[in-house]
Amino acid sequence: MKRIGSLLMALALIAGLAGCAAVGTYGESHFLTITSTGGGTVITPGEGTFICTDGQVVSLVAEPEEGYEFVNWTGCVGTVANATAASTTITTNARYSIQANFSGNSTSPDGISYNETEVEQLIIVLINAEREEFDLCALGEDALLTSLASDHSAYMAEYDLLTHDRFPGERPLCYNMTPGDGRGENLAKIPTRQTIPGPYLSLQEVCEWAVSGWMDRPGHRANILRPIFTETGVGVSFSEEGAFTYLYITQIFEGAF
Repeated sequence: MKRIGSLLMALALIAGLAGCAAVGTYGESHFLTITSTGGGTVITPGEGTFICTDGQVVSLVAEPEEGYEFVNWTGCVGTVANATAASTTITTNARYSIQANFSGNSTSPDGISYNETEVEQLIIVLINAEREEFDLCALGEDALLTSLASDHSAYMAEYDLLTHDRFPGERPLCYNMTPGDGRGENLAKIPTRQTIPGPYLSLQEVCEWAVSGWMDRPGHRANILRPIFTETGVGVSFSEEGAFTYLYITQIFEGAF
């Protein structure tokens, strides 16, 4: 991958939290975590973490906001009756994390031809390409990690602050982490153009800038290439700060230590 310079880019990382409260599967009960993207909510049974009995059939109903439409359920959808239906069911026989996805009025700042979702998906593609070069397994996309990453990027963009610290009311990085698992986190703040006046960078350029910056720094590189990590989630938010528009990017990794 082409390495792009570090002009106006900020990066941060955190690896392998220990001692955080976590939940997992106990006996015949299972935890079901339900989240959603912007543009709608899950009205049945709601959003959050629920304790379900083994084999329980749980009704799922996702409701889009005006101007949006339901797209699909992602995450642990193996027992979802219909992953493309807004009203469906899931049968709980393990610890599951699912996300309702909506699309619609997602807009980008003036001059920018891509949206947050496109950045999130390309970051995962580029990260998995880096792992493939080292014969490591591709990271799967986890709905809960994506939700946590999206929330953190939104908070950072709101406060114009790149930090691993969580804001008041925000879920911690170790939220719903299974005992024996660990998480890592890489952060980046990327300008959408290098100079003013000057052209806006393309989707490929801003994503390569972020990933190449992480790969050039030992701690961030270690998170990307850590063999025990198997799942990831990426969240992105735009922030207009003065004459520049920035992308705040959060990538969270998870795996069993």
